[in-house]
Amino acid sequence: MGQLLTAQNRHPMRPAHLHALIVKSGYKVLISQVYDPEDPHIDEDVQFGVTRTLMGDYVRHDEPHPFGSTASIPWYSLDHRYVMEPGETMLPKPPIK
Repeated sequence: MGQLLTAQNRHPMRPAHLHALIVKSGYKVLISQVYDPEDPHIDEDVQFGVTRTLMGDYVRHDEPHPFGSTASIPWYSLDHRYVMEPGETMLPKPPIK
């Protein structure tokens, strides 16, 4: 396992990221991810999946959450814009049942 990556002198690590599946009637389903630009593997993604538009602005907060949630300190927020394309709303079928 990992012989091809080893032969290329590459590691199997992925940069930190969040997955999103976004559904809105009248729009194509959007499946995406948002990467942390501070991750040490951001320039070496084994899947070559990182682009500038997929990098988010993760903000660390060292004070209690403003809505009194149970989030522990520190907690992080992310403000990221997804652009959806009008079209038929079709959820993908899961590969495993």
